[in-house]
Amino acid sequence: MIEAKSVKKRYKKGGFFSKSCVYAIKDISVSIQRGENIGILGESGAGKSTLARILSLLEPPSSGAVFVDSKKITNRIDKTLRRKIGVIFQNPSGSLDPRIKILSALQEALKDKKDIDKIYEYCQIADVKKILLDRYPNQLSGGEQQRVAIARSLIADPDYIIFDEATSSLDVSTQARIMNMLVDLKSRKNYSYIFISHDLKLTTFIADRIYILYDGYVIEETDYLNIYTKPLHPYTKMLTGNDYIEYIEGDFTKNACPFYPFCRFRKKRCSENTPDLINIDSTHSARCFLYD
Repeated sequence: MIEAKSVKKRYKKGGFFSKSCVYAIKDISVSIQRGENIGILGESGAGKSTLARILSLLEPPSSGAVFVDSKKITNRIDKTLRRKIGVIFQNPSGSLDPRIKILSALQEALKDKKDIDKIYEYCQIADVKKILLDRYPNQLSGGEQQRVAIARSLIADPDYIIFDEATSSLDVSTQARIMNMLVDLKSRKNYSYIFISHDLKLTTFIADRIYILYDGYVIEETDYLNIYTKPLHPYTKMLTGNDYIEYIEGDFTKNACPFYPFCRFRKKRCSENTPDLINIDSTHSARCFLYD
């Protein structure tokens, strides 16, 4: 299981001597069970990519804690733990060295560099044709590059695979082929997918459980069916077309609910305090005073 508890992430803002900072993540707790598919949904600036880097152990949180299979992650990360987590980013060409051919790029993920049969096995699973192995990344289409990135991640034998906007730069037909391939992979091996996206339909297609992010907070957590049939937070209702927003200008403190300026259900207490994530039932939580 991967678990993040009360994670926050801040970055320094301004020059070298500046003491100001900006929070990309303000309060996020997520858990991913072995074999479970999780969706992390939110608009640009919600904290999705920062969370992806923390969950993939590429950078530590500023506060809070991350656990992988019950082991707390410290600044000195065990390489065996890092190999449990594969990550595929939005731009696959950025993760492929343009100076080496695809075969060499895939060999880098092998423990035994001579185990070419394993490369062929996972290329077949990820639908990477053998003819592509002798080409450079710039000779591949976007969809082919993404399949290579998936194959390279699988070769490392991860338990969890994080997809950070991995299909957003692809056309609709290529997206559909990639998503169907991921479903087929899931039926062959018991991977856990962590699918991070701003696309509601794609996320609900593959995820068993979904976290909705807004302005650095988890504002709702539920299973994929409730997102459409029983959304609770006003922001989630707006995403699914079940409600609308109305913007107001006004005075509210920095501790106000992050969705306060857009919420038509806002109350005075919403302008003064950020609500906690409230457990509504065993499968549903929402960060909203409507359910307090």
